[in-house]
Amino acid sequence: MFFKMGHKKKQKRVFAGLLAIFLLIAITYFLLTKSPSLSNNEVGMIFSEGKRTKEAIELALKRSRLYSDSREKQYIQAHGSDYGYSQGKLKEINDEEHFHLQNKVYLDYTGAAPYPISILKQSYSDFSKHFYANAHSRSQPSLKTNDLIEKFRSKLLEYFNTNPSQYSVVFTSGTTQALKLVGETFPFSRDSKFAYLNQNHNSVIGIREYALLKQSSFLSLKEEGVQQFIKDEKENWNENENKNKNENGEGEEEEEEEEVTFNLFAYPAESNFDGSKYDLNWIKDFQSIKSKNWLVLLDAAAYLPSNKLDLGKYPADFVTLSFYKMFGYPTGLGALIINNDIVHLLQKSYFGGGTVVLVSDCSTFCVRHPNPSTKFEDGTLPFLDIIAAKYGLQFIENLGIDHISKHIYYLGKYLVEELLKFKWGNGNPVVEIYGKWDLQQDNNFNKQGGIVAFNILNPKRNYLNFNDVQETLESEGINLRTGCNCNPGACTQYFDINENDLQEAAEEKESCGDDIVFINNKPLGAIRASLGYGTTFEHVDYLIQVIKMKFVEKEQDFTFL
Repeated sequence: MFFKMGHKKKQKRVFAGLLAIFLLIAITYFLLTKSPSLSNNEVGMIFSEGKRTKEAIELALKRSRLYSDSREKQYIQAHGSDYGYSQGKLKEINDEEHFHLQNKVYLDYTGAAPYPISILKQSYSDFSKHFYANAHSRSQPSLKTNDLIEKFRSKLLEYFNTNPSQYSVVFTSGTTQALKLVGETFPFSRDSKFAYLNQNHNSVIGIREYALLKQSSFLSLKEEGVQQFIKDEKENWNENENKNKNENGEGEEEEEEEEVTFNLFAYPAESNFDGSKYDLNWIKDFQSIKSKNWLVLLDAAAYLPSNKLDLGKYPADFVTLSFYKMFGYPTGLGALIINNDIVHLLQKSYFGGGTVVLVSDCSTFCVRHPNPSTKFEDGTLPFLDIIAAKYGLQFIENLGIDHISKHIYYLGKYLVEELLKFKWGNGNPVVEIYGKWDLQQDNNFNKQGGIVAFNILNPKRNYLNFNDVQETLESEGINLRTGCNCNPGACTQYFDINENDLQEAAEEKESCGDDIVFINNKPLGAIRASLGYGTTFEHVDYLIQVIKMKFVEKEQDFTFL
């Protein structure tokens, strides 16, 4: 009897278990198949904070041990009005927007801004409530998508103090594709010149290959040589103008109109290597050499995350940018902004997707799309990314770009001041700083951005292997970047690297991020701490204290020259 009763209880438990599994499957099926209409609270739950990892808790304890309330109070007393934003906003950014950093000290904003959680929430909420489709179709979802894309183009131009009658926005996969598009379409000819600042990103210098295909000449200019080059170009133009007048007679027009030669000058608004800012007045200076002779390309990728660009005041012919550098998300989306007055000069070969109106499959007949933006956007745009980007722009506008600029400048200045205080026993500096940091001037915004590039030296002024520095800082929860940062001109200038050095290095190096960091007793890069909207005094001070603890006060087996 006892056995039978136990057997029945076991059967009941099995039946109950099967029933529970069935109900779970039924509920899951219902949730997966019902119409997705999520409330803001539900969306928030999807992106809930969760828990701090063990590593994050340990990092917080490390930082607290090195933190000094008196140092922060002293800093805020000196720069309080330019530190942070509204009351408590910095804490909100790091506690809520950057929870996913898990207490890491992130100092690679020039590489990519950390994406704020609120942008993800707003984007997901939008996408869960509205359906968007390929803008090349004529369905209602497609028309709605196209409308939002055009509104964002206009919003972006408004942000740069211009409008669609003056400029066109061409969406690209990023700054590099935007620069490549300029190179592919620019009307280079045998007599053209491609001049560029020596401190440029690889992606700008790469345009040189398109110039060479058309047998154009090229020239790398140092900052101090730009004004002289402009002066020489103006004098050469005036001499040729006077010569033509003398040959043809004053006031007479030539019977045959000469083919106009177009030249291109390219430079960054801010160096991605050391944060040096360059004169935006160069734009008009080059454009004034001869009407429509010199066009100017401004690489604004490193500049825009912490600066406002006024195209009404500085009307560059081309501007390139990446959105993830400005506000972290979405990635894979950038833009080329083109002055409408010069769009007709660009020579596009390939066409694809919606860039044409009519095409013949059996002849060369082809009618390009008249809209400048559409003409250069081959294929379907990443429409969801473009819609998401508007939330990123709103995020930056809510903080205020001028506040961001001052906030990171003064934090960067504090970092430089403290690093330069470190001295070896013989009086030699521990740190070598690059850029335009002028500690005698309180306000140097127009010349220097929030990037601190440096190397660590030993008492004999030999350079420490910057990869060793990065590994040590990473072990203490500090994220930054080392190397030349795809800016070869900066390294050749600062470290006196010549062509022979480059050729010798090329025989050993396999990539820009490998372990070869010295060539002929010269470093092939530096350590870059790039600050951003979420950087706090504590972050910067922690970096200073770790450098002091690991490299100044404690001798370790690091690789020096």
